[in-house]
Amino acid sequence: MKWFLMLLIFVAGVYYMISRNKNDARRQELAQQANQELLKAAETDPELPDKSEKAYMMRFSVQTLKTLRSLTYDPNEKVRFAAIELLWQLQDERAPSIIKHMFQEETDAGVKKNILEMLSRDKTKLSLALLAGALNDYDTDTRIKVVEAIGNFSNKEAIVVLNKALEDYDEKVRLKAVEAVDRIRKDIEANKEQTLRDLQSTKPLFRIE
Repeated sequence: MKWFLMLLIFVAGVYYMISRNKNDARRQELAQQANQELLKAAETDPELPDKSEKAYMMRFSVQTLKTLRSLTYDPNEKVRFAAIELLWQLQDERAPSIIKHMFQEETDAGVKKNILEMLSRDKTKLSLALLAGALNDYDTDTRIKVVEAIGNFSNKEAIVVLNKALEDYDEKVRLKAVEAVDRIRKDIEANKEQTLRDLQSTKPLFRIE
């Protein structure tokens, strides 16, 4: 009887050790999987939206839109920018082509600067595409401002757009482009680190059912 009890205790101990080792291995596996998911989520570079989201969009009449479009040619520079800014906010279908035209024909540097700031705040695929087109501007100072605006996007798509500026014939533009790429890189890395911290603080590393 004594030997039987000792054998039973020995078998139970072996079973316990095997079970614990299995549970430890399972915990490590789940922890590794969770960490891989966290890293994958943090490394994902979110795509730019096609358009900015608007909670409510007031509809204007066709005549009002035509009037606003015509005001982008007004002699007063403040009126010109106010008109295109409103058209952009209304997501008027003609706004992108008007902006392209204004980049080509606008003589007031202040208006161009305001349009660039407007596009950089929006941070959409459309605004980035319009900024990319503005890199062809003949004026060096304008191209520098375009590069600075693109540097606010904090997205890999913006780095691709800046390739053109990195090859600009003017060294000032090239320098600003390098600085913009470095700024975007740092912003992307900071966003990934913050995303990882947020995920780790809300999601358990593992759970045994």
